[in-house]
Amino acid sequence: MEVLHSIDSKMLLRLKTGDVGAFEHVFRIFNGKIYHFVQAILFDKSLAEDITQNVFLSLWEHRHEINPEKNFSAYLFTIAKNRVYRETEKRILASGYEEHAKKLHPDDEDFSTEETIDANLLEETILRLISKLPEARRKIFLLHFTEDLSNKEIAKRLSISEENVEMQLRRSRDYLRKYLKDYAISK
Repeated sequence: MEVLHSIDSKMLLRLKTGDVGAFEHVFRIFNGKIYHFVQAILFDKSLAEDITQNVFLSLWEHRHEINPEKNFSAYLFTIAKNRVYRETEKRILASGYEEHAKKLHPDDEDFSTEETIDANLLEETILRLISKLPEARRKIFLLHFTEDLSNKEIAKRLSISEENVEMQLRRSRDYLRKYLKDYAISK
């Protein structure tokens, strides 16, 4: 197992209190590790750089939450994993929207500029709405609509009842319908 240089509880306490030098030390040690972790999952160097920067920005913004007695490496990689998850979620939804749009306009080689702008705005609106769902509901919604899992499969995977899955999906649909109806009216 690799020794992580000198990240000890004293260094983490300094980071927690806002010591920029401690932050720079942590950054030097973990920057490459986080970047390679993200890049190995997403296979996109530019995106890996962006996500790595966001991980350290998040670390700085939430430094007061650091617990020097817990595994700091695990904490940092969890932030990275969550960022990768959000990015993957975004890509899956965008891909699904493109497929849906192609089904609606099968004869069009390409959308007009206005349709493309409208599609992008709608996609941003949908992503923003989905991101506002409570975490458990969002997870159920994404399993159903992006992985095409049945209510039974979702219930089994998440160890919850099918009725709970059905209720959460209904609430998600109602929420999206309400706000998308308002979006359509404002167009």
